[in-house]
Amino acid sequence: MKLYKSIFAVAAAGMSLGFTGCDNDFDRPPVIVPEATYEVNTAISEFKEMFWDIAQSNSSNTIPVNANGDSIILGGRIISSDKDGNVYQHIYFRDESGALDIRVHGYDLYESYPMGQEVRINVTGLLVGGYGKQMQIGTLYNGSVGGIEPEDFSIRAQRNGLPSLSDAEPYTVTISDLNSWINDKSKLIAWQCQLVKIENVSFVDGGKAAWCDNPGATGATNRTLKDADGNTIDVRTSNKCTFSSQILPKGTGTVVALLGYYASSKASWQLTFMDPESGCIDGFEFVDTPETPDEPTPGTTIYSALGEDASTIDWSYESNSVEGVEAVWTWKEYSGKHYLNASAYSGGKAIASKAYAYSPVIDLSKAKSASLTFEHAAKFQTTLRTLCCAVVREEGAASWTELAIPSWPEAGAWTFANSGSIDLSAYAGKKIHVGFKYGSDESGADTWEIRNLKISE
Repeated sequence: MKLYKSIFAVAAAGMSLGFTGCDNDFDRPPVIVPEATYEVNTAISEFKEMFWDIAQSNSSNTIPVNANGDSIILGGRIISSDKDGNVYQHIYFRDESGALDIRVHGYDLYESYPMGQEVRINVTGLLVGGYGKQMQIGTLYNGSVGGIEPEDFSIRAQRNGLPSLSDAEPYTVTISDLNSWINDKSKLIAWQCQLVKIENVSFVDGGKAAWCDNPGATGATNRTLKDADGNTIDVRTSNKCTFSSQILPKGTGTVVALLGYYASSKASWQLTFMDPESGCIDGFEFVDTPETPDEPTPGTTIYSALGEDASTIDWSYESNSVEGVEAVWTWKEYSGKHYLNASAYSGGKAIASKAYAYSPVIDLSKAKSASLTFEHAAKFQTTLRTLCCAVVREEGAASWTELAIPSWPEAGAWTFANSGSIDLSAYAGKKIHVGFKYGSDESGADTWEIRNLKISE
């Protein structure tokens, strides 16, 4: 599937109207090629540099004339589309030096300002500010940057020529590079709001979870995109967009999305997709209904632990104490029932941690196959699914191998759910430890409860 072909088809269809119809009775209407009268006098990177401190303080300022007393004119190609509602009342455009987000209080903006359209915009008199330290241009609304009325924008924004789709191609980047640039001013100026392509990545919970938790509701949902090395980036999707209820695609492939930035207690990149089925997602498998994990195959139990009736356990911990948290992993009791508990939330804040809880040596020397199951619960889920997992290592080994968990409990309640079957057949005939890795950072330190672990043949 060619990348974003359907989004571009909208622009192409509009351009082709003047070339179709009946030849016998009617003349074809002429194609009107817009010609801008504004002359660009400021590069986007130069503009960002001028107002960088304003954006970083999440305040706003009226854009003045330049040093020559002339209006500041920005220019570039549009790289966004609001057709499916995930980019809502925003237009992103770029030149050779950078990209910007301009807020427009209108709908179906893609019809008048399609991807690839060159625009030149008089921004003097508008407001520039920051939202989560990402720069935006707009007008004053409730004390901050809001949307420009479409009538005003149509005067300020002049189109020049016809859309050139080849000039709206994405820039290829890796998640690892992006993460290394998160505090680099020059990289932030260059990369914030760009249209990017990231290859060889997969969606966490692809084929299982929908794009959004509450389709049709207000707000947005964060999902996670992951590369082969475990580097991750947030995917933020409006609950009101047309694909909010669709299932995340499964497998590995290439994505094209707008690169946003948000900083509060921690800075992070965010990807905003347009229409997933337009080709902005390539190489993945689309599914109509979520997959359900296979039920564990009945068989002989080789090892069991973490029983809810056990008052003590013989498990060990690794890196279990961090500053501000005496013990990340503990064996707890509630209403007479016990469970393994992990949390790094203390003093009203999330604390960064990475700690392991693991079993004694388990002898699989006579087993021909093996699978691991357990029950777990987590009411709050911010970083749980990306930073926490099951682990295994052979007896005597120093490092852990991470194991994907097929099924996670529903958020919003302390309801235990089965993990689904995790294959340990690669360790049949060996002696191993199994356990769990708990991870957290400043953006989230979820409480994870685990019980009734079994390894069966």
